[in-house]
Amino acid sequence: MSIWLQSLLLFLANIVLLSLYLHLSHKYHWFDHPNEERKLHSVSKPTSAGLVFMISLPFFIYFGKCIESNISLVSSLGLLLFIVLGAFDDFFHISVKIRLLLITIFSLVLVYTIILSHANVSYGIIFVFALGVIWWMNLYNFMDGADGMAALHALVTLIGYLVLFMNSEIQSVNILLILTIASLSAFLIFNFPKSKMFMGDSGSLSVSFLVATIALYGISKQVFDEIVVITFHLTFIVDATLTLFTRLKFRHKISQAHNLHLFQSMINTGQMPHYKVSLIYAFVTLINVSIALIMHLSEFEIRIRVFVLLFQMVVLSIFWFNFYQKTKFQRFRQ
Repeated sequence: MSIWLQSLLLFLANIVLLSLYLHLSHKYHWFDHPNEERKLHSVSKPTSAGLVFMISLPFFIYFGKCIESNISLVSSLGLLLFIVLGAFDDFFHISVKIRLLLITIFSLVLVYTIILSHANVSYGIIFVFALGVIWWMNLYNFMDGADGMAALHALVTLIGYLVLFMNSEIQSVNILLILTIASLSAFLIFNFPKSKMFMGDSGSLSVSFLVATIALYGISKQVFDEIVVITFHLTFIVDATLTLFTRLKFRHKISQAHNLHLFQSMINTGQMPHYKVSLIYAFVTLINVSIALIMHLSEFEIRIRVFVLLFQMVVLSIFWFNFYQKTKFQRFRQ
């Protein structure tokens, strides 16, 4: 069976399963209630759809032999853990400390397994990579709020990774990428332009872990480098990082839920509806991904690529600060 037929069948199967899950959620009230400060929705809707559209991927990773056995074991177990952990958090809520501890443990194990087995690097480098994965998983969860926001970002960046792997000698990962894209595309039908359900933590934690696995694997195999990965996810990185530092400046309790990310403020101030904000973020991500692909595949010098990355960071940061400076950071002062 060709990969394209497999992905089509998975896409259709996920649509059926998500439709069933939507029906059962309404019947048994498996809802996400808008009672937290970070929520952008005023109506309760079904949540934890990641439990449905991501659940087949850990088994494919382990049995599909798309990556080495030791990596497939760690990544499939980690992915399954975060699907279940996220679902439990969606419905019953778990301690932030417990969730952070599990993210930290599996980030270290994932980085150690992938990076150390394919490259001669120090433990300090492993620690730095692990910090990057921990921050990535948390910021992706933070940025999951507007209709289609997280799913569109993942789709655009995964397509970028697919292009890079297709232009390399590592072809086995393409199957995993295509199946993941098919799964996310099925979910997007229920989440955009107006959401009928949310991916929940079961989706955001598992998707971010899988994206981190693919990024680390590509780096370890020298298919691409860290500059490509940072550029791909720059829109989320800049928004989440500047928001965190600004909250620290205004002495907010970091563990407290909030709705101060730029995309949340754009929606809450009534400037734009959810789908337009998500499309803007996806479009900017598409531009960043395209620039990274062109420069990497054209083998631009690393100093030029670093300069372009810094320029992109500055441009996105200027937009972020200009938005909040119009009101002198009033939303952070409340």
